[in-house]
Amino acid sequence: MKTCEVKNLLFVTAACMAAFVVCGCRVTRVCNSDGGMEISQAEGASPRIRSLDICFKDGLSVESTQLNRNSLGFLAVSVSLRNLHGDPEDYNREDAFSFEHKFSWFDNSGMEIMPDSYTWIRKDIGGGAMEKLSMTAPTKEATSMILRLRHVR
Repeated sequence: MKTCEVKNLLFVTAACMAAFVVCGCRVTRVCNSDGGMEISQAEGASPRIRSLDICFKDGLSVESTQLNRNSLGFLAVSVSLRNLHGDPEDYNREDAFSFEHKFSWFDNSGMEIMPDSYTWIRKDIGGGAMEKLSMTAPTKEATSMILRLRHVR
């Protein structure tokens, strides 16, 4: 290979790398483990948060949880989540955190109430944005809940 061709090849390579950096191209973290996050809470107790995956630990924050009986006597929960990547004023699809969630309810003896009645629901939270997930227990016997989050496949 001639010296001129090598210089041209190096110049083109350097130009491509510079264009990649200048464009603000991002490296997307691929989270494909079976991990996720669990938020559990019993009536009258503090919530427990378990991050089973580094992508959830670094990308999603549990801002608040509220577990109370509503006026009809049913247990109701509200969990606020924040996407830690990006800025909410500059919504960028690349910063979206995509996951599925599912609530499970338990009675005083720890038995799951109507285990097959809830399905996984997909959510996308934009960069820096906050999302509230809410659910009411199916029966008045519910005394605790678990909210499970997993990666979208």
